[in-house]
Amino acid sequence: MDTIRVNLSNRSYDIHVGAGLLQQLGDFIRPLKLSRHLGLVTHPELATPYGSVVADSLRRAGHEVSFLMVPAGEESKSMEQAGRLCRELVGARLDRGSALCGLGGGVIGDLAGFVAAIAFRGIPFLNVPTTLLAQVDSSVGGKTGVNLPEGKNLVGAFHQPRLVVADVLTLRTLPEREF
Repeated sequence: MDTIRVNLSNRSYDIHVGAGLLQQLGDFIRPLKLSRHLGLVTHPELATPYGSVVADSLRRAGHEVSFLMVPAGEESKSMEQAGRLCRELVGARLDRGSALCGLGGGVIGDLAGFVAAIAFRGIPFLNVPTTLLAQVDSSVGGKTGVNLPEGKNLVGAFHQPRLVVADVLTLRTLPEREF
């Protein structure tokens, strides 16, 4: 495993890159002293192969996990989905002390990061990118956002993740075209 430190004063965070890291996510977040209750945003195609692994790791670390599903694809990166996720966070009894984890590609990372930036006036965000582009680009830098009918990424915020965990084994399930 390699760890890269992004130094941003009080907004600094680590990026862990390696194989088999999903099972260790709970261990990686333990030093962050996050709230017990976490939301996990993903889509159905990732929930089965990876969602349960991530949730189990977080539960072993003492966290309660609420799954928040969005449909796969760029259409989910919308104000409508962001609003729905905010309402689901409240319904799942998350609060200002909770954190949100995004498990997926760039769409999931952008959407979950944006929701973390606006829900409860900002809660910690953990990014677990599962595509090559998300692992090398969109998971780093804190740019979050959603699309409008008028164009891509027209509504957003800068909200740095507290942690990025890039498990390269998730790339094995991608179609070759993704590389």
